Amino acid sequence: MHDVERGDGSKPESDRLDNQHTEGPPVEHLHRAERNLEQALEKSREAANDVAKAEAEVEKAIEEMEHPHKFTVKVLYNGVVKTFEVRPEETVKHLLDEAIRAFGAANPHTLSLYKGGAELADGLTLKQAGVEPNDQLLLRPGAVKGGS
Repeated sequence: MHDVERGDGSKPESDRLDNQHTEGPPVEHLHRAERNLEQALEKSREAANDVAKAEAEVEKAIEEMEHPHKFTVKVLYNGVVKTFEVRPEETVKHLLDEAIRAFGAANPHTLSLYKGGAELADGLTLKQAGVEPNDQLLLRPGAVKGGS
């Protein structure tokens, strides 16, 4: 088709609108708005990730408050390993008694717990005895307990 001009030399409105959409400030504005939208979406994704991390930290903190300082240790007896949940302030004797019950050990009065080859004193707390999370202790006959 031929460009139709009006009597005053101007082009029809539809031609002027087509030119505005392909060139000039409106197109630049659109590109700027699209870039701003992409940046905002990226920030939104980062914020959602930060929220998820914070929620996980809160859950962990609540768990620690409800079950303070609990950790697990393994006890080996006659080739069998069992896991026990303990607290640092518990005594070695308390864990020893739990282990003897769990294993159904014979002659319990002769048994002791060992860490790294050293016998753990019954009266110490697990912390004082150096027992740490995920340690493996041995349940085996110990030095003669009791007096003469």
